[in-house]
Amino acid sequence: MLCRVTVTATERRLATVETIADIGPIPDADSIVRARIRGWDVVVKVGEFEVGDPCVYFEIDSLLDVTDPRFAFLAARGAQTAADGRRGHVLKTARLRGQYSQGLALPLNLFPEVLERVPGTDVTTVLDVVKWEPPVPAQISGVVRGPRPSWIPATDEERIQNVAAILETERDDWIATEKLDGTSSTYYVDPSTGTSGVCGRNWDLLESEDNTLWRLGRRHRLHELIEATWPDARAAVQGEVYGEAIQANPLKVHGQHFGLFTIRVDGAELARGDWPDWALELSVPLREDLRFPSSVTEALSDIDGLRSAVSPDRPAEGVVWRALGASTVQLPDGTPSRASFKVLSNRYLLKHDR
Repeated sequence: MLCRVTVTATERRLATVETIADIGPIPDADSIVRARIRGWDVVVKVGEFEVGDPCVYFEIDSLLDVTDPRFAFLAARGAQTAADGRRGHVLKTARLRGQYSQGLALPLNLFPEVLERVPGTDVTTVLDVVKWEPPVPAQISGVVRGPRPSWIPATDEERIQNVAAILETERDDWIATEKLDGTSSTYYVDPSTGTSGVCGRNWDLLESEDNTLWRLGRRHRLHELIEATWPDARAAVQGEVYGEAIQANPLKVHGQHFGLFTIRVDGAELARGDWPDWALELSVPLREDLRFPSSVTEALSDIDGLRSAVSPDRPAEGVVWRALGASTVQLPDGTPSRASFKVLSNRYLLKHDR
């Protein structure tokens, strides 16, 4: 039986109103402390916050406009220009006095436009925060047909720091798959329009002999396999393209490769236990050396220094945990959640300036 859940595409919550959950000392540091916000650790100044204080939290990958006086202090740390011409500072993983810091916490009273919002409120749009997207190599970007079809969500997995409660779910079939450091791609067939397409992260690309994503699709006969397996359905497979000329090829592999991690059929995610054999053969690597973690701290510790299954002499970026037999799980408070999450290595993010 197919295990499916209808998926609606959502934008990442880059800026939210939050509450300081905990404050702890940093060894050998007198002027800074560690603040815990949801599952994230952020370095803040001594005396800036107390436990229970409200704040606005900005996740890593946020592009913050340094012409805004509230973010002007970040200009000295560098600024980058996005594809749309927007210029700002990109929040990345940092390490101060041995303490990892991810994101930025600022007092709520600096933001009168969201002062009345309750903790947990997404204020990304109100504060005009956007996600930084690294430039796409020319051999991947291609000629655009249009935006990614609306029935195919973006490939971003939620980080464990944002969904810590998922670790309390009562399932015993979680598996870990390696997160490969490359660029996401989608291969789809839509019988309603007679279209067989290829998408990068955001755009549907016209077929080209030179485009890397299209070339890999032809190599693996992905459109033929999708159409043969789900002949009357709108179906898509999504995965990571990695290798030479992609994200500086951190795994140092020869050529370019595709690792499959998600299948969607008629707007629903297909549980991995229902994947066809050909999809399993193309899957990103399984990590059977890991046990399902019991806490965010344990999850991060388990992958700190993890070696890649693709290139054992290279570090792995992280893992994605998935429930084998379901595409949704119920959190302790009764809220449904996608049955997957990613855990990224802080050491890797720091080394690769992420």
